[in-house]
Amino acid sequence: MPGFFTPATELKGIKPFDDFPLEFGDSTLSAVVSTDELAFLVFLHTFMASSLSGSAAYYLGPGRFFSPSILQRLEGDASKVLVGNVYSMDELLEAINYVENGSSVFVAQFPLLKGVTPEKLVELRRASDEGALRVVLGHHAVVFNELDLPGEFVRLFHVPELFDALVVLRTSSYRGHYKLNVSILKAPPEQVSVLGDHSIGIDGLVKRMLGK
Repeated sequence: MPGFFTPATELKGIKPFDDFPLEFGDSTLSAVVSTDELAFLVFLHTFMASSLSGSAAYYLGPGRFFSPSILQRLEGDASKVLVGNVYSMDELLEAINYVENGSSVFVAQFPLLKGVTPEKLVELRRASDEGALRVVLGHHAVVFNELDLPGEFVRLFHVPELFDALVVLRTSSYRGHYKLNVSILKAPPEQVSVLGDHSIGIDGLVKRMLGK
């Protein structure tokens, strides 16, 4: 068989936590947007914690959202997380060259990176495919149009069709009880049944993260 082709195989996936509706498989590129900081922190730290079994996890970005103390409260080993600062798309692509194959990579505030173009997103997609990486491009958006989710993904990520999953996260709380509301606009073919809106109780996660 020519080296250009490889046999089709079942993708291995991870979930940030048990009740999360979507798995993130090897050789995938996903976009996750949160409309509040708590939703962003819950997803980031549970995604990192679930990524640490057997491999390293990488946090990249122009801002500091990752907290070793929060990860430890979720029983994750912070010593296995490698952190790097990137401020442009070129720096991100360079950093990806040093990522161990089969690892998880979370990029915070991706739309703020300088020099993001559709062509460079294709390069990032190639790196994810060739390295069997689970790449999540995250963004905590203060301004976000809930009435036009497809248009917002175009505005923030340029070519949403290039991604395996498109996810919007929000938290709501009432009398000390927390829910994570998840909208999935795009999912891998084998998970197409999870498209739509989900509401998940996360009281236990939030209490652990806050050290209560």
